[in-house]
Amino acid sequence: MMQTARAVVILTVCGGLASCVPWTVRPIEPETKAPQTAAAYVESIWASKLVPAVMSSAIDARVLLDGRASYAGSCCFLVKGTGQVLAVDSSSRVGLAMVDIAPFDRKPDLSIQIGPVLRGNALRDATGIVRFTDFVNQLQFADAGNEINDRVLKTVLAPLGKSIVSGSTIRFAGALEAREKTSPALAELVPVQLTVEAVR
Repeated sequence: MMQTARAVVILTVCGGLASCVPWTVRPIEPETKAPQTAAAYVESIWASKLVPAVMSSAIDARVLLDGRASYAGSCCFLVKGTGQVLAVDSSSRVGLAMVDIAPFDRKPDLSIQIGPVLRGNALRDATGIVRFTDFVNQLQFADAGNEINDRVLKTVLAPLGKSIVSGSTIRFAGALEAREKTSPALAELVPVQLTVEAVR
């Protein structure tokens, strides 16, 4: 009888201990990534980080054209300078301004994307500020690139209207993808700065 009572007590105590877990299991919270929307993300870096990075790091277009700068292994260039618009190619929605860089020879050295559609991700990728690891997945990373291009259209190009025409002298800064044997030599710059200084 004593042994039976003792067994009942032991089983009761063990059952009680088994039901008590001495720690709490919680799921690991995902690492905080970029803001919820691409628009919010670009808004947070555009004026404070992205544009200053381009302006401070861009190399003069003539230096790049003359091969006095080494960009071995780079996928994109940050470029700035002044030039004369020789022509505006609007044969597709990716409008291009064909630009002659001093010393002027009436041949295009650079093309600048002027919309109404911008293509590529040169501006997203050139500075190293926008990193794939800042995003949850490839779609969010792509959305950030699209939003950056939209910001260029709205804040850089839209205020210029139709003022970029043949004969314009312009000042520019932006990013372009590294390509071999393009014509012109520097192709399809996406600008963060583009101003018309004079028209012949």
